Amino acid sequence: MRLLEEDIRKTTPILCEIQRDYIKYMHDADWRVSVKYNNRKFVGLAVQINGRMFVVPLTSQTTKERIARGKKKRSAAITTFLKVAGEEIANLLHNNMFPVPDDQIKPIQIDPKVDTYLANEERQIRKKWVEINTKSIAVYRERYDKESRNYYFFNKTCCDFKKLEVECDRWEREHNISSTL
Repeated sequence: MRLLEEDIRKTTPILCEIQRDYIKYMHDADWRVSVKYNNRKFVGLAVQINGRMFVVPLTSQTTKERIARGKKKRSAAITTFLKVAGEEIANLLHNNMFPVPDDQIKPIQIDPKVDTYLANEERQIRKKWVEINTKSIAVYRERYDKESRNYYFFNKTCCDFKKLEVECDRWEREHNISSTL
């Protein structure tokens, strides 16, 4: 399950949109899978863990906005904070990542002249690519490591990745999908 740092460097980040019906299916299996309302697109970052693709949700809700709404800051153990010039612009939510069949991943084409905000997010993701991948793998592992000092926190806040892998396999069987990995 371990990707070496040089293997990670050989891959490139893929910002993607996930099909709404698949997200709903996964949300039904684990309530921690985020369902976007108001017809907002679900945008995430595709990473490879345990021989399959996972998507890590990308949110533009910053710590400043969370605190203004009376919410706590997200834990750095399960979140990658993306910053430009010291200013937080977005977060990657590793605790809410879930496995995705290849046919449900729609890569996003970013025009830096039009999509400046998304282009900034992608630039920061590229800069932190190894760190992001490493954190995704660490969160996956710690979710099930009963010896970890953070086990109870991870168990409470993270999706049940293994359960979602079973559901992903079921989705693929029911939709006659074969993985390209």
